[in-house]
Amino acid sequence: MAMKISLSNLTKMVWKNILVILIFAVLGGAAGGFYAHTKKHTTYTASRSLMVAHRYNNSTANEQVQADLSLTNTYKDMIESSDVAAAAQKELPKKLRKQYSTEDILSMIKVKTVMQSLVLTVSVEAGNAKEATQVVNAVVDAAKTELPKISPSTGTISTFAKAKVKDADSQTSPSTKKYLLAGVAVGLIVGMVLAFTVTTWRNLI
Repeated sequence: MAMKISLSNLTKMVWKNILVILIFAVLGGAAGGFYAHTKKHTTYTASRSLMVAHRYNNSTANEQVQADLSLTNTYKDMIESSDVAAAAQKELPKKLRKQYSTEDILSMIKVKTVMQSLVLTVSVEAGNAKEATQVVNAVVDAAKTELPKISPSTGTISTFAKAKVKDADSQTSPSTKKYLLAGVAVGLIVGMVLAFTVTTWRNLI
């Protein structure tokens, strides 16, 4: 009879602990999901490319191409300079000029070189797709004007089609799912520690 009572108590204790752990897991998941929801924001990235190249002579074309390829990182640094940012700021519509300073635009410009290519891709991130598109177009147009001023030996600059609002990429963060799962994991750990502590304490008493 004593064995049956002991087994019954053990079963109740296990189920109580499981219930405590599940409650904390649910609370943790809810807290993580709520935090992610309150902090959630979406950013938009617009991109536009340009190419810098010299005219090539048939006899030395390969050497000239290699020389231009070696300069792509230099052109990247020039596009990411304050000179281009200042010129781009002047290209913006009046409303955006008030909203974005030269320093703001400078911090927004990201230039990516394409391996073994003379193409450079300029990207700008902003709070909405229209502004990101307008700024990146202004930056590329400014680069076409300013690069020859910075370095007179710069080759011919060819700009690709203007960025369009519908082509802007969006990214929402933080991830609600990621924070929800993290909250559940933390809740499980807290629940297990609490259940183990309470059970041990009661048995000691």
